Amino acid sequence: MADFILNNQIAFYYSLIGLAFLGLTFEPALRKKIFYNIPALYILVGVAASAIGLPVIDPLNSDIELKIIEHMSELIVIVSLTGAGLSIDLKAGWSRWQPTWRLLMVAMPLTILAITFLGVQFGGLTLAASILLGAAISPTDPVLARSFSVGSPNSNQRGTETTLTSEAGLNDGLAFPFIWLAIGLAASGADFSLAGWASWELTYKLLAGLAMGYIVGLGITKILFSRVGVKQNGHANVALFVLAGTFLAYGLAEFLHGYGFLSVFIAARVARSRTMDTEAEAYENEAHKSADQLESILLAVILLWFGTFIGGTVWHFWTWQDALFAAVIIGLLRPVFGLLSLLGHKMDKLDKLKIAFFGIRGMGTIFYVAFALSHADFENPERVWSIVSLTILISALLHGSLARHWMADNK
Repeated sequence: MADFILNNQIAFYYSLIGLAFLGLTFEPALRKKIFYNIPALYILVGVAASAIGLPVIDPLNSDIELKIIEHMSELIVIVSLTGAGLSIDLKAGWSRWQPTWRLLMVAMPLTILAITFLGVQFGGLTLAASILLGAAISPTDPVLARSFSVGSPNSNQRGTETTLTSEAGLNDGLAFPFIWLAIGLAASGADFSLAGWASWELTYKLLAGLAMGYIVGLGITKILFSRVGVKQNGHANVALFVLAGTFLAYGLAEFLHGYGFLSVFIAARVARSRTMDTEAEAYENEAHKSADQLESILLAVILLWFGTFIGGTVWHFWTWQDALFAAVIIGLLRPVFGLLSLLGHKMDKLDKLKIAFFGIRGMGTIFYVAFALSHADFENPERVWSIVSLTILISALLHGSLARHWMADNK
């Protein structure tokens, strides 16, 4: 009898995922509807699935389940970072990407500091857990940022979308030093070495990620243009080429203890810059489409999981204080610090407001929390998951619903 129930549950999940994939095929038609919000819909379907008693992968339940969620979210983030890196037409540079640098150097650190302060003073969290919360929630998510990203290469790209896409591509990697700071404090306590953290986590790993991303991006495009490359031998295997570059950039950077997320985005940016305005650009456009499709497939699965996690487990830990904390992060901290970081920049005031407001949270946050909790013992992990899940849910509902409407005049 137990085997019969389990088989039926598995069959139901296959059917549910199949319907989710089918639903993605309607996305081009739904784009004409300003308020469509596929992520929110899939989360709600996941909630409904848990409500009827389907089993849930619960990261609070066991280390194995925690690792499953860590690597599921890791995979979709690196694929998303490749798509983001390939999509941006604007060449990188200090002046051209100045809004991005401002968000990374001002808005993100201030957000981490503010969340850390609130977590310790009002959230009942330890310093390590508060830093983890701040570092995990502060980055704009490259996955859910697809709601207002630049879209495909050679499209009508405007400053707001370019800034948000480039920020989402870089800040996931730049948040990692603070994740390791939280892990170090949780694992070592008073024995933690801040100098060691600054030299290894903050300096070496960033430089290693940047260097490996550049090397892989350069190497992968050389292969593309070579006599044995797919550019010279037809346009087949585009998805395989995308995955090869993504996994090489990530794997080699992590092997050298660098930041793989940063490496993946840099590799994609190097590849994009070397193919722009060349005969290989058509192939690069196909590569972006493949990355975007792979991301959509993975996104459907993890959003359904997130819904089951909410409906089956984490909502039991929600409190009004956690909901208030999440609302402050979404509605106050990001907009205020985003606007503060853009002060003095020659940009339309409405564009500044859009950039400051649309700091969507999502899959990167899930990965960071799962990663940290699998590397050190934090007190009250259910509180961290509670605040994180509420923040992602509010962000998906709010930003996902308003993105098309508020960005409509940019298209």
